[in-house]
Amino acid sequence: MEKFFEMEYRGLNILDEISVVELAINLELQTIHVLDQHQVVEPEYDFSTKKFRESEGFINMTKVLYDKYFLRKNMDEDLGNWVKRMKWIFYGSKQWIFQMENGNVKEVIKKTEIDHQGVNDHDFYRKYIERIL
Repeated sequence: MEKFFEMEYRGLNILDEISVVELAINLELQTIHVLDQHQVVEPEYDFSTKKFRESEGFINMTKVLYDKYFLRKNMDEDLGNWVKRMKWIFYGSKQWIFQMENGNVKEVIKKTEIDHQGVNDHDFYRKYIERIL
């Protein structure tokens, strides 16, 4: 059984309102699941590169998480390397579920294409899948 611990992060959404982002963290798999239904830390589209990238809200959140002792105890790496080493999966307001690895954001699957049988084919956090469907 995979071991997750959950926490919340509060940040400003695109309307400058304080909103909650839920996190489910699995340190063994080095994966952080991010449920963001209010566009606080979701990847944003960069029209010049025609790709999704980290948002300013995401960068702010990672700075807060990086300072948490339990997330990086016994590590001597800087913030940028820590963020790149972790796998980030975003469940949010957009049509897609996104994944970020090694600093690259990609679309994984459309929400409308998810069925409960196929959830096990991905590294999704079932609780968040049920919340966004």
